Amino acid sequence: MSQRLSLTTTPERSQLMARVRQTGTANELLVQRLLRSLGQRFTVKATDLPGSPDIVNRTHQWAIFVHGCFWHAHSCHLWKLPKGNRSFWKKKFEANKKRDKAKLKELRRKEYSVLTVWQCELKNEIKVRRKLQSFLSAISHNVISVAEPAPQPRTVTLSFRVDDKHRRVSRTAMTPYGKSFTTEFDLPAQIPAKQDARALYDQVFLRSKKPAWHSPLRGTVRAADIFSGCGGLSLGTREASTALGKQFKSVLAIDEDLSSLEVYKRNFRPTLPINDDIWKVLSGEIGARLQKEEQALLKKIGSVDICLAGPPCQGHSDLNNHTRRKDKRNHLYERVARFAEIAEPSHLIIENVPNVINAKERTLDNTIARLEKLGYKVDTNVVYLAELGVPQRRKRDLLIASSRHLSIGEIVNQYKVSAERTVRWAIADLARKAPEELLNTPSALHVDNIERIAYLMKHGKYDLPNRMRPVCHQDDHSYVSMYGRLKYDEPAQTITSGFGSPGQGRYIHPTCRRTLTPHEAARLQSFPDSFDFSCVKLRTALANMIGNAVPMLLSFVITLAILA
Repeated sequence: MSQRLSLTTTPERSQLMARVRQTGTANELLVQRLLRSLGQRFTVKATDLPGSPDIVNRTHQWAIFVHGCFWHAHSCHLWKLPKGNRSFWKKKFEANKKRDKAKLKELRRKEYSVLTVWQCELKNEIKVRRKLQSFLSAISHNVISVAEPAPQPRTVTLSFRVDDKHRRVSRTAMTPYGKSFTTEFDLPAQIPAKQDARALYDQVFLRSKKPAWHSPLRGTVRAADIFSGCGGLSLGTREASTALGKQFKSVLAIDEDLSSLEVYKRNFRPTLPINDDIWKVLSGEIGARLQKEEQALLKKIGSVDICLAGPPCQGHSDLNNHTRRKDKRNHLYERVARFAEIAEPSHLIIENVPNVINAKERTLDNTIARLEKLGYKVDTNVVYLAELGVPQRRKRDLLIASSRHLSIGEIVNQYKVSAERTVRWAIADLARKAPEELLNTPSALHVDNIERIAYLMKHGKYDLPNRMRPVCHQDDHSYVSMYGRLKYDEPAQTITSGFGSPGQGRYIHPTCRRTLTPHEAARLQSFPDSFDFSCVKLRTALANMIGNAVPMLLSFVITLAILA
C-alpha cells in the first residue's frame, strides 16, 4: 500500500496528471466550438450518465467523449508506458480501458449513440469536423421527425439593383441565415442601363479597372490552387468570398508554366507559389505514407478550406489527335486525390473537358473512388457555361467534393442567367481600342487570311466557302467554324489558345478585319479589366494562359454553394 501511495505522489505522476487535465479542457472546448459551428445544441459533463460524457444531446440521445490519449491508453504516439513501476502502470491502464469499455456498453444500452474523439486527432480540425459530421449524419438518418418542417435548402440568394439617381449598380448576397452583404460599382456613362440588373452588374465588373466597393471583410477563405494557371478558378472563388463578406487567401499555387504563375502571383499573392512539376511536389502515390516533400508543404500552407484544380486538359481534348484518351498528362487528375488525402481540404472543385470521362486510364473514376473513401460526398456533371453568363459556348466537366452533398445541376439551375450573354455584351467597347500594348494588339495575319477576312466582310458572310479554304479543307469536312467570323449577337465559340489565328476556329472579329485581341479573349473568358496581365511579354504565353483558363463564373457559383 505504501508503495502505491508513493507512486501516486511522485513528481512524474503529478506533472502527467496536470498535463492531462489541462489539455483535456482545451480539447473539449475545441470540440464544443466545432459542434456549434455545425449548428448543434448540447450540454456538458453529464454526470448522471454512465462514464459522465463530456458532451451530450439528450433530445437525440448522443454523447461524445473527448479523451486524452495518455490517461485512456490510446494506441498512438502520445501514449507510452512510463519507465518507472511498469507493472503498476500496466494494470492501471488495463483497468482504465476496461472501465471505458463498460461505460460505453452501458450508454448504448440506454440507446445513446456514442463517439470518442481522441487528443491526437485534434491537431487536424478539418478531420475532426468531418468525423463529427459523419457521426451526426448517421444519427439523423435514424431519427424520424413528425412535427418538424422539412429543412430549407442551404443556398445563397443573389439580388441585383440599379440606382439610376446615383448611377450605381449593386449586388447583395443573402445567406440561409439571413445575413447579407452588398458590393457595388459606379455606373460609367458609356454603359447603357437598359438591361437587366444582373447583366449590367456583370458587365460593369468586366469593364471596371477597380474592384467593387464593399464594407470591411470578416473571416477568411483559405484556398489552394494546384494547377493554378493564371488563376481563373481562384478568381471565381475570390469573387464569391467577397460577395459573402469574406477575405480570400491563396495559401498555395502550383503551376509548371512560369509565365502563368507570375500572373497568378501578381493578382493573388499566394503564401506559397511553386513553379515545378506537380509530381515533385505531391510525390507520394495514392495511399502511401507522407513523403518528405509533402510534409514540408503541409507545414508551410496550414489548413485549406477549398482545393481548386484544373488539371491540364489537352490529353482528353478532341483537338488532340495524337495521344487523346491515353495521354500521360491524364494521370495528373489523380494528383488532386493525393492532395485531398494529405491536406484534407474541406471542399474540392475540379474542372476539366467533358471527355475526361473517356480516358482509358479511368482517372475520373479512380479519383472519385478515392475521394469517397476519404469521406467526401462527390458529384460530377457537365456544365454549359453560357447558362451561367459566360459569353461563349463552352462546356466543362465539373467535380465537387464536400462533407455534405451538393448537386451541381441544382446549383447551375439556381444561378442560371435569364438570357445568354453575347459577344457584343462582352467586347463591343474594345472594337476600336488602340493597340498600345500586347493585350490590345491583334496577331499579324498572313496575306491569304487577309483576303479571307476581306471576303467575309464584303459579302456579310460568317462561314468561309470551301473554295477559299486551304486545299486540305476544300473537300467534305466538319471544320465549319475554321476561318469563321464571330456573330455579335450570339455567344462566342469555345475560346482556346488559338484565338489569334483564323485557322484555329471562329475567331475573326464581327466588325473589324482582324482576329480577337488577347484583351477581347480575356473578356470572353470572364477576366475583368482589373485583372493584371502586364507582366507577360510574349504573345504565345499570353494566348496560352488565357485560352487554358477556366471562366471565373463557374467557380463563383460553386463557391457560393459551398460557403452557404
